[in-house]
Amino acid sequence: MINSRSLLAVIILLFSANTFAVPNIVVSIKPIHSIVSSLTQGITEPKLLLDTNQLIEHAYLKPSQLSLLSRADLVIFIHPYFESGLKKVLENVDTDKKLIIGDIENIHLIHNEGHGHDEHQEIVNYHLWLDVNNMQIFAKKLVKKLIQIDPDNSLDYTTNFNKLNQNLDNLKQDISQKLSSYKSKVLASYSNTFDYFTNINQLKKSVNITSYHGEKLSIFKMLKAKKTMKKTQTKCLLATVEIPKKRINSLTEGLNINSENIDIIGFNIQQGGDHYFELMHSISNKIVQCLK
Repeated sequence: MINSRSLLAVIILLFSANTFAVPNIVVSIKPIHSIVSSLTQGITEPKLLLDTNQLIEHAYLKPSQLSLLSRADLVIFIHPYFESGLKKVLENVDTDKKLIIGDIENIHLIHNEGHGHDEHQEIVNYHLWLDVNNMQIFAKKLVKKLIQIDPDNSLDYTTNFNKLNQNLDNLKQDISQKLSSYKSKVLASYSNTFDYFTNINQLKKSVNITSYHGEKLSIFKMLKAKKTMKKTQTKCLLATVEIPKKRINSLTEGLNINSENIDIIGFNIQQGGDHYFELMHSISNKIVQCLK
């Protein structure tokens, strides 16, 4: 007969074994964390690495964040060129413990032409989560990876994937329906940030004022963009939240055009499985409002 002390030891052992049976997952940004959360629901809770509105390009990790990475069984991020502030840290993560979404086969990547040290420079646009199709491809790849490292929960992962995939299909339909009345109107974008969203939803765009996110706005580009927006009767100018209103006002001055600053990460939306859906609906609603 097992005494109480032995029974307690067995319970602790079983609990410990169960704790380490599920993978410890770390995800870089909120929209991707949301997709991962949906796939791991009821199994394990992924950790969000960048949980504030710190700029990804200049992110500085605290010791607690570095500790998350050191204990991770799987680290998921967009691409070292996107989370450039984390590039050196992510390079130290074992290859078999990281999943780079931008390198997944069949993920649709947009390449933009920009100007760098060379006369012409091809720039990969990594705002890929703004295309729901990419998130479905990512989810399919991830569920295979999760089943590989945690086969005991393969049935739950598969069930979660099927539910998520259906929800993403519904999301695409909802967004398409919401934007259907505005596809004849013309919008412009401050940078290439919204290309995934505008392209997949077949929205008319007159110009990307700057070639890529983070490029400085010159007087020449400003005047050229204003001329193009006037000529094409552009109705809406989109920009991300870090672009100052003063700069947007200088671009729209004298033109009959609306503008909207949009948070494409969803910093103020609660993290979790619903985050991505709330974010994409929020973006859609703001674009509709801007095109009215």
